[in-house]
Amino acid sequence: MKSKRSPATIAVVDDDESIRMAISNLLRSANWHAIVYESANHLLVDASRSQPNLVIADIHMPGMDGFALLESIKLWQRPSPVIFITAYATQQLFEKAQASRAAGFFSKPVDGVRLLALIGEILQT
Repeated sequence: MKSKRSPATIAVVDDDESIRMAISNLLRSANWHAIVYESANHLLVDASRSQPNLVIADIHMPGMDGFALLESIKLWQRPSPVIFITAYATQQLFEKAQASRAAGFFSKPVDGVRLLALIGEILQT
């Protein structure tokens, strides 16, 4: 029997549809409410109606990258934590993510167990 989760909404932002679907399926399997976006701009437009409690975002995307998205989210009345994912993990990117106060940093393919554990800590479930 699956445990009940809080009504938290987690946004998944990645230009790769297969990544969006894999992460959203992982979140749903753990009883989280996931909404997917193909770009940072799509999230920012939609967030004016329904702000997510947490954002999982790719760093390297066409248009606005993950770091610019994080800076935009910091301007929200109630900023959401952002977990970064990337296929191009380097020590420099990791340090930049830490310096920008990202809530987490994962290389692709994402370790689902570690991701769910971090989400649980952040959302305190």
